[in-house]
Amino acid sequence: MVRNELWGEPLACTIVKEDVRDILQVAKEQMVSGLVANAIIRNQLPIGDDLTMEVLGIQKLHEKKGKEMNAEVALFAGFLNRRNLQYVIMKGQTMAALYPNPLMRSTGDIDFYCPKESFEKTKREIEERLQIEMGAWDDTKHLQYRWEGVEYEMHSSLTVFGSRKHQRYWDSVINEDSLAETISINGEKISVLNSTINAVFLFVHCFSHFTEEGVRLKQLCDWAIFLHCKKKDINKELLNNILEGIGHIKAYTIFGSWVIANLGLSEDDFPISFYAKDRKWIDKLTNSFFSLSSNENEGTREIGGKANLALLLKRTKWVLRQTYNFYKLAPREVIGRCFEMAGRQVRLRLKDSK
Repeated sequence: MVRNELWGEPLACTIVKEDVRDILQVAKEQMVSGLVANAIIRNQLPIGDDLTMEVLGIQKLHEKKGKEMNAEVALFAGFLNRRNLQYVIMKGQTMAALYPNPLMRSTGDIDFYCPKESFEKTKREIEERLQIEMGAWDDTKHLQYRWEGVEYEMHSSLTVFGSRKHQRYWDSVINEDSLAETISINGEKISVLNSTINAVFLFVHCFSHFTEEGVRLKQLCDWAIFLHCKKKDINKELLNNILEGIGHIKAYTIFGSWVIANLGLSEDDFPISFYAKDRKWIDKLTNSFFSLSSNENEGTREIGGKANLALLLKRTKWVLRQTYNFYKLAPREVIGRCFEMAGRQVRLRLKDSK
C-alpha cells in the first residue's frame, strides 16, 4: 500500500477485512498511517463500514495536522525571512511537499539549522519574539522548545558523526552554496539544503537513527521520494565524493538496494552504482527495521526533564546489537557511535545526579 501511495503502483496483494487492524497497527509503528489510510480509501478496498469510518478518521486527522503544520512552518519561515536570518528547515514539511499527497505524510516536529556565525543572533530573535527561554543543549547538540503545541529543534550542526574525521570532512563541505535552495509552502519561501547535500543528509539521518534507536519506514520513504523527485538536481560525482569522505558509501548502496526492492524506487532514480552482492543484506535490514514497536527507543528525556535510565539502557542494548550486526556497512562510524553512546550515558547520569 505504501508503494501504491508513493508511485501509483497497482496493489500487489488482496487485503481482507481481518488483516486491516494489524496493517493499521504496523503502519502506526512505522509512521506511515496516512499513506496506508489514503491507499485504502482511494482504492475503495471492501473492509466493511466500521473499519472504513476508522480509516477515514485517520485520513482526515492527517489532513488536519498536515495543514496546521504547513501553516506553522510558513509562519516561522516568514519570521526568519523578514529578519534576514540565515537558516534551513530540514526534513518535515519540506519532505511532505514532495509526496503525491503531501498531507498524508505523518507530521512531527520542526527541525531547523542555523550556521554557527549567526546562531546566537537567531536564538535571541526567536526568544524575544516568542517570549520564551530555550532549554539547555541536549545530548545530540541541539536546543529544543515548544510553541503552540509544536516542538522545535534548533541545530548548530546539520548532523553529528561518530567519527571526528568524518565530522571534519562534512563540516568542510557545508557552505553557503549548501543552503542556497528554496521551496514554497503556503506561499512562503522556505530555505532548504541544496539537493546534493540533502541527498546525503537524509540518508545520514536515517543511518544514525538506524544505529542508535531504529529507523521507521517514514524516514526511508522521505529518502526514496526525495531521490525520485530531485534526481536531475543531484550532482552524482559530488555525492559520491562526499559519501566516500564520510565513510558511508557502502551503507548508502546497501540501503538503496533495500529501498529499490521493498519501497519500489526505480533503479534509474538511485544516484550511484550499487552491486548485486548488496542485496544479501536486504532480509537482515528488514528484520531490523521491523524489530521495534512504535517509539520504543526514541528520545532519552523530556524537554527540561531528567534522563530516563531505563530507556538509556534499552538504547545502549540496541546500539550494541546494531554495532555487532551492521558495523561492516560503515565501520568507523558505527563503532564510533557505539562509544559515543556509552559516553553519553555517563554524561547524562552524572548531570542528573547533581
